[in-house]
Amino acid sequence: MRQADRPPDPSAEEVGRGGLALLRDRRFGPYFFGSLASNTGTWFQNVAAILTIFALTRSAFMVGLVTALQFAMQLVLAPVIGAVADRVDRRLLIIVGQTLGGTAAAVLAVLAFLDTLNAPLLLTFVGLSGVGQAVTGPAAQALVPNIVGRADVPQAIALHSLTFNLSRAIGPVAGAATYALAGAGAAFAVNAASFLVFALALAGVRLPRAQPGTGTRRLGVFDGVAYVRHRPELVRCLIAVALIGLAMEPINTLSPLFAEGFGGGELLVGIFITCFGLGSALIAGWVGRLRRVMGSGRTGAVGVAALGVGMAVLAVSPGPVVATVGIAVGGAGYLLAVSDVNATMQHGLADGVRGRVMALWSMCFLGIRPAAAILHGWLGDAFSARTGAVVAVVAALAAAVVLRGRRALRAAGG
Repeated sequence: MRQADRPPDPSAEEVGRGGLALLRDRRFGPYFFGSLASNTGTWFQNVAAILTIFALTRSAFMVGLVTALQFAMQLVLAPVIGAVADRVDRRLLIIVGQTLGGTAAAVLAVLAFLDTLNAPLLLTFVGLSGVGQAVTGPAAQALVPNIVGRADVPQAIALHSLTFNLSRAIGPVAGAATYALAGAGAAFAVNAASFLVFALALAGVRLPRAQPGTGTRRLGVFDGVAYVRHRPELVRCLIAVALIGLAMEPINTLSPLFAEGFGGGELLVGIFITCFGLGSALIAGWVGRLRRVMGSGRTGAVGVAALGVGMAVLAVSPGPVVATVGIAVGGAGYLLAVSDVNATMQHGLADGVRGRVMALWSMCFLGIRPAAAILHGWLGDAFSARTGAVVAVVAALAAAVVLRGRRALRAAGG
């Protein structure tokens, strides 16, 4: 690979601010907390939808289908949305996505309160909520480097990833408790309100400079594919993140089966998902420092190894206590891996193509989730939840191999 085509090693860049300093930043702070509110609300809906469909059908496959519908539109819309994100105000695009998701959540809340929510309606509006996520995703990923300085990008990406995982530490248990105490309608209503919080937070964010992605060049939906195709390290990053998405999916799809097998109920499902988020939260503040010490590539490989160990512990766990320990270890490894790969992807990207490249990220990371959810749901129904966890271990090991290959490729390039 030519030197000009190789993304710089992020581990060699100047030292940026720590996590707490970024959270106090006038631009990044509101973005972080607004995103956290929205993602937490999404977990209220996710858990309520999972528990509702499981109560209606008693099928892990149907649970997987609910999860799949949330992410299926990533495959359909992400390339177009990524191109649009390189041409328009990314904040506006995120607000549009939040409005779509909030509307779908509000309709679900009304249907649940009226006691007219059935499986087909639930699947329909969960799918529409997924459209909102597809609109938001690439723009939200691409906006982070516009909010902070270059030296702060790796830590900012880790904190942005943390909003997804810290919300796991808050949303699932709170959502399960809300479902148990007040019903699915209340959980869906919380999600609808959370979208408004993020939209208002974004409206107040002032970017330090105009976004350079808005040029006169004709919009090219697949320019991101052409850009990545000639950069093998970026191709490996996309393969790795798809495998990471496959490896972490049992936490969502198979938690009801694991909880049922351990003699637990709705609250244990929330605890399992929360422990994954807690593991992520505990490691998030150390991501920037670990990348400086270990370097990019090795950090991601260590992360996916920890994710695989966590899923292995879950697969052989004799009871819920050991299972939660494995899940927490997996959560820490997951955040470490996904933050490292994301930072490597974004480092050195031209802003004019960032939205399209990060749309490919969304397609690989979130777009694989429908197939992963259905696969794990089928494995849970046809064999056992533990079988799905074993498949997750294999996926994590494969991701580690890919990331080791990325390091070797960079070393060979000199």
